[in-house]
Amino acid sequence: MEQTIPQTVSRESLGAKVGLFSTIGNVVLFVCKYLAGTLCGNVAVLAESFDNLMDSLNSLLVILGFHMSGRKEDYLHPYGHGRCEYVLGLIIAITIILTGAAMLRESILWILYPPDRSFPAVVYGVSALSILVKYAMSLYTSHMNKQLDSSALKACEQNEAADIRMTLLTVGSACLYSLSGFSVDGVVGIVISGLILKDGLKSFAEHFVLLLGEGVSGQQMAQIQAIFDCKKDMVTLKKVDLHDYGPESRIISLQVTVNPVCSPVEVNTCMDSISEDIKALGLCPAFSLSMEQILV
Repeated sequence: MEQTIPQTVSRESLGAKVGLFSTIGNVVLFVCKYLAGTLCGNVAVLAESFDNLMDSLNSLLVILGFHMSGRKEDYLHPYGHGRCEYVLGLIIAITIILTGAAMLRESILWILYPPDRSFPAVVYGVSALSILVKYAMSLYTSHMNKQLDSSALKACEQNEAADIRMTLLTVGSACLYSLSGFSVDGVVGIVISGLILKDGLKSFAEHFVLLLGEGVSGQQMAQIQAIFDCKKDMVTLKKVDLHDYGPESRIISLQVTVNPVCSPVEVNTCMDSISEDIKALGLCPAFSLSMEQILV
């Protein structure tokens, strides 16, 4: 579950920076791998280049997604467009699943129909560059996501990790084949594709739940209850509902029973204090108090 963290820079701006950085990195890798694969006649490197091209499109989606989620409320969307971020994360999760499925298919074909091997020095160089660039992108995305806590950027991190695994497989199996003549590409490829599919399906499930709607987490419920326990002589928490309209618009509805001996001024002061404590958890509280409860 995502939490909102107060920021001096807009969420849209930070998300766009991540998307731009990833776009530039993936375009550079696409050009390098495409040229290397074409000049050396290496189909595997060519395939990786088009995977990087798809990743660059995903990075553009990140920019678009954060831009759309940052739009102001309007007549048709009174709670903003924050859920666009969840849709973006779902799309990226699908691309991870497709990457894993494609790798699984290629690995099986590699076992059934072993291809001719050709790994000149330029291929190793491009692969090393790919690992360095992807690792840098992963670190930058992870660093920025500590501020944003975005499920979409978390999916991007998983996608970058999957790409690193694929490239390591290509380089590692090539080195083993060069030294021993023994090929393990297909078997290792199946294992890694399984890990990629696992990450993709997990990410898909997380974003699907976010879009469907979920309740307050056990940890946050305990924190909220602790806040009310400190005021139990004045108010009692009866029910909690979460309305998630995006990472920056998560409204929590609380039904509260008030001690009838408390004055309206005391109740108002108490609720203001509780409201500030709940906002510190990244939630926007909305209280439900009936006059019958107050006047009993």
